[in-house]
Amino acid sequence: MKVLVNTTTQVKGGGIQNATSFLTEALLDDSGHCWEIVVSQAVADQLETRFPGVTRRAHVFEFSPAQHRPSRRRLKGLENKLSPDCVFTFNGPAYVRFQVPHLLGFATPWVTHASPLAYRALSSSLERIKMVAMTSYQAHWFRFADAWVTETNVSKDGLAKRLKIDANKVGVVSNSCNQGYLERLGKRPFPQPDQTVRMLTFSAAYPQKRLELIPHVARELRRLNPQLKFEFIITLPEENMTCQRVFSMAKHLEVSQFIRNQGPVPFAEGPGLYEQCHVTFLPTLLETFSATYPESMAMGLPIVTSDLDFTRDVCQDAAVYFQADHAVAAAQEINRLLSDEKLWSDLIENGHRRLQDFPTPREKYKQYISLMDNLLQSQPV
Repeated sequence: MKVLVNTTTQVKGGGIQNATSFLTEALLDDSGHCWEIVVSQAVADQLETRFPGVTRRAHVFEFSPAQHRPSRRRLKGLENKLSPDCVFTFNGPAYVRFQVPHLLGFATPWVTHASPLAYRALSSSLERIKMVAMTSYQAHWFRFADAWVTETNVSKDGLAKRLKIDANKVGVVSNSCNQGYLERLGKRPFPQPDQTVRMLTFSAAYPQKRLELIPHVARELRRLNPQLKFEFIITLPEENMTCQRVFSMAKHLEVSQFIRNQGPVPFAEGPGLYEQCHVTFLPTLLETFSATYPESMAMGLPIVTSDLDFTRDVCQDAAVYFQADHAVAAAQEINRLLSDEKLWSDLIENGHRRLQDFPTPREKYKQYISLMDNLLQSQPV
């Protein structure tokens, strides 16, 4: 089977890591599949750290086809030149109508299950209008495929309902963490009274991540437990507008000393960052399936996150939940966790157990191969 793997739209966030993980497994596979690798510069950079020189035989795109018509023409030209049996776009839309069978990955929750709460997190009415326009545009392009694959049943149901796609043409391959985390399975010890508790929010600057809530949570936690030594760790570029808003609000609330920006962290260094922290804090309002959850489970960090259907679907009993977008509730749950060593241990053990439900990178790879085989045989995915 000759497959054109298209990861040209993966330019930031967890999509880069997931695409790199798939391509790593593909490059290590000796079962005879032929991979034509078409990648964004961000994915190429990650591949080079594992396979030096590999991108010399890949097709690297400087610009995403999302907003660059020459990239679309180049991608379409590669299909004609390489003559693959099928195309696998890791996370779409592809913004191209391919002639061969096309398996399109989906991880865009704004299209399938955005809520009024997520839209209220946008900074202005203009931003909400822009988001509605963008998701409508993406939804249009998501229809151009022969089969689809997403990470959760919530997304599958959303695709079927909102885009009127036959559910038999939508497969589900669960997200997970990469092998580097599984090889360092750990358990963070319960913090001692004199320790500084480090709470990690390992995230790119998407509006639905609601990172601007962190200064408010820091203020409430300070009020709730004045003796507690704590620090929130974020991972954003200094020049990023979300980062600047976080620290501007922190200064206004007089909690700047409780927030530290680690800056962007290369994926290979992710396990080390988790090992420096005690708790994962994710105030997200909208996800498909963040890899931060299984990564935290693997590294043995208790999870504190928003109480929403998709977070409970992924984490189950491996997290404590707070009312979404509610700083007081978040601070109360953090303080409860830090006051209950049994709860702490139970969450870690539950996380290790829940982790067994997720596929390994190799298992995910084989599931994707199976979907492509079914597509080529005109079977339900």
